[in-house]
Amino acid sequence: MATEMTRLRLFAALGPFLAWLYCIAFLAARTDGPIFEDGRYWLPSFMVCYAFSILPMLFTAWVDRRLSDRWWRSLARGLAGFGIAFVLYYGLTHEGPSAAEHAKIFQQDWFYVALVWALPAVVCSWVMGMMNRKEGVDA
Repeated sequence: MATEMTRLRLFAALGPFLAWLYCIAFLAARTDGPIFEDGRYWLPSFMVCYAFSILPMLFTAWVDRRLSDRWWRSLARGLAGFGIAFVLYYGLTHEGPSAAEHAKIFQQDWFYVALVWALPAVVCSWVMGMMNRKEGVDA
C-alpha cells in the first residue's frame, strides 16, 4: 500500500512538472523572442499545465501499477501518455469555426505535442522502477 501511495504522489507531483518543463522547452524552440514578455506568467502557466496534466498522469500511474511486473512498462506508459495527448490535441484542433486552420497546425506539431505527457510518464515510470529496485535490495 505504501508503494501505491508513493506511485500516485510521484506521478501527481513530478509528472505535471515535467510536462510543464517540456512545454516551456517546446515553446522556447518554436518562438524567436522571449516566451513570456512579462515574468508574472510563469506561475500561471505552471498552474494551467498542472491542471491539465494531473488526470493523464494519474491514469498513467494506474497503468504503471497494472504493469508493474513487466519489463516493458515504461514503454507502455509512454504510449498511454502519447495516446491521451494525441487524442485530446486532435479533438481540440478539429472543432470549431477555425478547424481547417488548426488542422494544419496539428499536422506540423502532433508528434511534439503528444510527447507532453509521454515523456513525463516514461520518466515517472522509470523513477518508480528504480525506487522499487532500491526497496527490494534494502529489504
